[in-house]
Amino acid sequence: MNDNADFIKSAEDATYKIIGQLKGNVEKACIIIETEAKKRCPVDQGITRASISHSVTLNPDSIVGSVGCSLETAPFVHQGTGLYAKDGNGRKTPWKYEAVAGKYKGWHTTRGQKPQPFLEDAKTKMRLRVEKTLGGK
Repeated sequence: MNDNADFIKSAEDATYKIIGQLKGNVEKACIIIETEAKKRCPVDQGITRASISHSVTLNPDSIVGSVGCSLETAPFVHQGTGLYAKDGNGRKTPWKYEAVAGKYKGWHTTRGQKPQPFLEDAKTKMRLRVEKTLGGK
């Protein structure tokens, strides 16, 4: 009976190498989208932009990459608010609010904020580049 230990070791090494390359490709693809999202993110003080990040998780049956924004207010910037909220999920009437300090100090009336989908737009714009990156090109 032949000793297949070298062959098995070689196959395992090749598998780990391929998984490592795929994980690296997912990491690069996430960086591409993250970079574009940061370019497209509206900036007042830069807090939203600074909170955009990515992660790559290696699971037993998949490699998952995600790009997102951890800031609590990011969904309101991305999806819009009030009358302008995406899918009509916002408040239906104008409202007043008071900014107690800063450059916007005082009372203001608003109908909401129009959506600025910086993550979705980055994903859409960079789709072909991401596909090539995931394919190893």
